[in-house]
This record gives sequence, structure tokens and C-alpha cells, in this order.
Amino acid sequence: MAIVTAHIAAVQQLYVAYFNRPADYAGLEYWTNVVANQKGSTALVSAAFAAEAEYKTEYAGMSNADVVNKIYLNLFGRAAEAEGKAYWADLLDKKLTTIDKVVAEIAKGAQTTDAEAYENKVSAATAFTAALDTAAEQKGYSGAAANAQAKAFITSVTTDASLEAAVAPVALATTVGKVVAAGTPFTVAGALANLAAANKAKADFLVTADGDGKANTNTTDAKLAEAVTTASTKVQTLLGTPAAGDAVEAIYASGSASVKAALISDQQAANAEALVEAQAAVVTATGKIAQVAGLQSAIANATAAKTAETAALATQKTAAVDLASKLAAYNATNGTSVTMNVAADGGDGNGTVTGLITTNTSGQLVLATGVTETTNPGITALLNASIAKEAADLNVTKASNLVTVTQNTVDYLDTTAAEVAELGALKAMFVEVEVADGALPTEAQIAEQLAIFKAKDATANNNVYEDFLAAVNAFYDQPTAGENPLAAALADANKAVTTANENIKNFNEALAKLKSAEALVTQGAALDATVAAATEVFTSRNYTIQNVDAVSEIGSSNSDIFMAGKVDSTISLFGLQGNDSLFIGSDYTLNRGALTTGNNAVLEAFVSQVGTDTVIKLEKSVFGSSAATPEVVTITLVGIDATTIQLNNGIITSGAPAA
Repeated sequence: MAIVTAHIAAVQQLYVAYFNRPADYAGLEYWTNVVANQKGSTALVSAAFAAEAEYKTEYAGMSNADVVNKIYLNLFGRAAEAEGKAYWADLLDKKLTTIDKVVAEIAKGAQTTDAEAYENKVSAATAFTAALDTAAEQKGYSGAAANAQAKAFITSVTTDASLEAAVAPVALATTVGKVVAAGTPFTVAGALANLAAANKAKADFLVTADGDGKANTNTTDAKLAEAVTTASTKVQTLLGTPAAGDAVEAIYASGSASVKAALISDQQAANAEALVEAQAAVVTATGKIAQVAGLQSAIANATAAKTAETAALATQKTAAVDLASKLAAYNATNGTSVTMNVAADGGDGNGTVTGLITTNTSGQLVLATGVTETTNPGITALLNASIAKEAADLNVTKASNLVTVTQNTVDYLDTTAAEVAELGALKAMFVEVEVADGALPTEAQIAEQLAIFKAKDATANNNVYEDFLAAVNAFYDQPTAGENPLAAALADANKAVTTANENIKNFNEALAKLKSAEALVTQGAALDATVAAATEVFTSRNYTIQNVDAVSEIGSSNSDIFMAGKVDSTISLFGLQGNDSLFIGSDYTLNRGALTTGNNAVLEAFVSQVGTDTVIKLEKSVFGSSAATPEVVTITLVGIDATTIQLNNGIITSGAPAA
């Protein structure tokens, strides 16, 4: 693909240098293949251009000095300096070189602003030819008049700013429209076909631009513009700090396109930097945790325990809802109002029902003696739901206990200075268990001493166990802001990473929506420009285009061309001034009979006389006239004799057929 692109650029360079215009579609394709066959060399193409009729016409009657000067103008948008012009002209006069070599050497020697101008002209030419994306446009770019418009386009481009303005979608579409119009011989039928195609392209675009994929719905230009405003506001709110209405948002709201682009770029850079900093903080926090033996696995265990507890609580909630549902169903079926008995400790016996559900010797929930599904419909489902609820309660208790145990380990390993002092105080309370000098008691040693005190206290009853237990609990249960500083730092860093990723995701999504919305508006405007260019063909020839979109239309003093739509309408003063016509489309066949005489194989326009007026009924489909309620659009031409109506190339006139 890169080679093909380079070949295209090479051919466009020659078109600009020799003819000061973009390549036409067929010429670009042909000469690009020649360059490809020549392995990228443009020498053969350059020589061929110098021998073409267009070159001879373009440079006819010029001296070699004038030819050199024109090449400079074509390439750089400026006249040749005296020294350069004299040098190349002298070589040409003495036949020491050829014009194709002069073109190549002048282009190759371009520097600074000359190089910029040449590159921009070639870029504009490439964009122009690529925009010729229909057969009509490719055919229309032909002849002196079309070339003159295309040359004006290339001449207008030198700087980056002028290139940007020239190839903006709306501007480029306008240029293409003018070029094609200039190169297309005018006939009412041909021009109307182009206008109809342009209008259809815009209508089709509005059908698909809403994104719902439904052919029977469409959006509007106003809605597309509103979508841009909404998307832009979303981007605006994500700029700067999270606070609404900060300074950068105000700057964006009133800023130019370049200012907005700069602010968006700055925000993307800031978001990326925030992510890098957060990730670095995670690495640092993880490294500090790794320096404490056992802390990394302790944090992982505590995290897993909390996850398991969350899952157990969710299961418990679901089980409770299910139990309530089964109880309500049981009472509704049996006409009772029994309630569940809930054990205070949440263990065995939770979920019994007096006289219906009890516990066996193992503490398991079972049906009471004599109670069966036959005697009490729905009791089995209630029993199973109660068993499930009790199991869920037990799992929550186990999960909560595990959270406490695993968190205690983290609390022991990840301590503040105050907590270290508390461990020292605990050590001082030790009696039987020995802790090495300079060391703090381990969790195992604390548990061992606690067990010894508990055993002694059971016989001596001196409250040593209670005092030691209170000190242990005080150490583990401190809800201080500085508790677990290493784990907290890692949690904060991970949270910052999550936030940074969310900020990047949200901003990119908002930006993508804005670009998408802007692209649709731009595409719509470009299509409008194509319609305007197709309309200009008529207005420049004193034709007036009138869309038949109201119940009453009136002819003007110009030659009116009424464009039939989907609205029933009456047209007054038709043909009174100028050569008026009604465009219905080339698919229609004229039928001077009644609707009942329609041919269901073709689309028809039925013409009849009603009083002093001509009534035209246009089928909406090939079967429109034979529907139970005829599917037609009715257009009445006031004061027109139906016998004078003619249909030619989709155009209805009164009198002689339209050109």
C-alpha cells in the first residue's frame, strides 16, 4: 500500500507541476500503473506530459523563460527568481536539457516555503481526485471549463492553513461540485438527475445517521448539531479537575477549534501521566510490603476472605428472599399464616416452624411427625428453602470469622509505631511463654499465652485471662486512620490506578462520541454543499428550483422547476412566466387513463383533466394505483390543459417536451 500511495503522489506531483491541476480519475489510474511498471521512476510519465496536447496548449506561444516562470508558479505559487529563470531558460534555449528534466530538477531543489507549498498542492490534488467518488463526478471533471475551476483550487493552496481550508469536507465538496458542473454539458434532464441524486444522497444519509438501522426513520440536521453540543459538553466536563466549572472548562467552552484541540491533548497527556504515577506508586507500595516477611500473603488472604464474605452475604440475601417467597406461597396454598422461628445464634434450629418443621437429634431441619407434602402442600419447598437459608447463615458466620482471623494477621504484621509499643506492653504481660530479648511476641506466642491464662483462670479465677484478652483485643481492634500503613498505601495506589484507567476510558469514550457526532455533521454539510452546487447549475441559468412540499405552490417569474415530493399540492401560475416544468423522476411512465387502467409492472403518472386544471397522480409504488386506497401523490396544475402535458426524461411540461 505504501508503494501505491507513493506512486499516486508522484503522478499528482507531475499534474501539479505541468498543468497546475489535480489528476483526473482515469489519468491518475493510468499513469500510476506506468510508474509502478517503471519501478517508481517518473521519467517516462514526465516526458509524456511534456508531449501532451494539454501541455502544448497550456504553454503555447511562451518563451522558455515564460515556461520556467509558469512552472515556478505551478509548483510554488510564486514567480521564478531572475537568476533561476535565466539559468533554466538558457539551458532550454541551447537545447542542453528538456522541459521534463527542468521540472524534475526545480521540484527536487525546493526548500523551506517552496517545499511546503509544493507538498501542500500535491496533498490538495490527491484529496480532490479521491473525492471524485461517483461515475458522474469522474466524467464531469473534463474539459477547459472544469480544468479552470480545478486550477483555481490548486492555485489557492500554498501554506498549511490554506491546505486545511481547501480540503475541509464542505469546502472540498463545494469545489468538486463546481468543477463537475463546469465540465458537464447542461441539459435540464441531466442537471435534474444530478440534483435528484444529490438530494437522495442527503436523504439517505439522514436515514442512516441516527444509527438505528431502520429505513423508515431518519434524523435531522438540527438533531445532529444537538448531538455535537451534548458530546462537546461531556468532553468539557471531563477537562481539568473533577470539580465542575473549573477554569479549563470555561476556556474550552469559549475557545477556538485549535484551543479546544490543545486542551484535549493536554488532558490526554495528564490522564496518561496520572496512570504512570499511580502504577509507580503500586510498585513502590508492593516493594515495601515485600520487605515484611509474610505480609504479602497475609494481605492476599485477607482480601480473599473479604471477597468470600461478600459472596456469602449475597447468597444469604438470595436465600432469605427465596425463603420469604416459599413461606408466602405455603400460606396462600394452605390458607394459613404461619411464621418462621429464628434461632438467636444463627446456628442449628434457625428456620423451624412450630408443628411443621423441627430439628432432629443432629440439629438438622426436618418435617415434623405426620407432616407430608400431601397433608401440607408446599411444605417440602419451604423446608428446602429453610435449610438453604440456615446453610447460608452458617457460611456468613464462617466467612466473617475468617475475615477476622486473616485481618488479625495483617494487623500484626503491618503496624504503626503505636502498635509496636502495644506489642511491647503485651510482651510485658507474658508469664509462661518466653519471648527472646529484643523481639516482639509472635501471633503464635500470643495465642499460646492466652490459652495458658484461660486455663489458669478457670481454676484460680483471678481475671488474668480477661486482662490479657482485653489487651490483645485492643491491639487488634484499633480503628485508627494509620492502621496497616503499608496495606493502606497499596490500596490507595491500586485505587488511584483504577481511577486513572477510568478517567482515560471515560475521556476517550466521550472524545470518540464527539468526533463521531462532528463527523456526521461534517458529512451532512458536505452533502448539502453537493446539493447547493447542483442547484447553482440552475440558478446560474435563471432557473428556480422549488420543492413541492406545501399544499400550495406558486410559479415565479423565472423558469421554475418544481421537484415533486410526497405532499399533495396545487401549483398556480405554472408556465405563466418562463418555461416551467415538474420533475417527477425518470422511472415514471405517462398514463392518460384512469387509475384503474394502471399497469402494475411499472411506476406510472396518471394525467387527467378536472375542469380547467390538470391533475397528476403519481404512484408511490408500481402497485400504488391498484391498492384498496390508491397510494398516490396528487399534484394539480391550475389552468393547464391536460392534452398539452408531456413527459420526457422524468420532466413534465405543458407544450413541447423539455430539453
